[in-house]
Amino acid sequence: MKQILTIVCLLFAIGAQAQTGAAKKTVDEIREQYASAKQRIEYNNQAEETRNQMTVNLSHMVPGTGHQEKVVTFYFTTYFDEGVGEYISKPYFITATYNVAARKHYDEYLIDDKGHVVFAYLSGDSFDTSIGRDELRFYWKNDRLVHKQEKCFDAVHESVALQQGKNMAQAFSLMMSE
Repeated sequence: MKQILTIVCLLFAIGAQAQTGAAKKTVDEIREQYASAKQRIEYNNQAEETRNQMTVNLSHMVPGTGHQEKVVTFYFTTYFDEGVGEYISKPYFITATYNVAARKHYDEYLIDDKGHVVFAYLSGDSFDTSIGRDELRFYWKNDRLVHKQEKCFDAVHESVALQQGKNMAQAFSLMMSE
């Protein structure tokens, strides 16, 4: 009986290590995509004729917290889809700066070639002044959380972050459609 239990424990350990290795590989791939997206943004900002970005400014009153300003910037690629016979624009990176009362926030969302949110970075002023800013990083593959890093006390649940990224990517598509 002890041998069977030992073998079962060993198999679970091997499976867990394999998952950890796969997660690390996925995170490394996403970090490469992120670095590539940031380089593309930097290059496009220097060569203004190739800049593909759209910025949306929102300003409104929120009950209980007051005036809120939100600036969302969509960085996108445009290509001709021969199957459809028209130009298609797809976001690859989205940033958002906003406030909730006096607290300032900054979010980033990385979108893969298939339109899936694969990374989110959420940062905001913390209620705990000793840590400065709350930070969350989420890594997804096929809408499944692969890895999470956090430095905060009032963390946002990962499904909320994933849904925010999806909503912003969908909003981009609606704004770009005719």
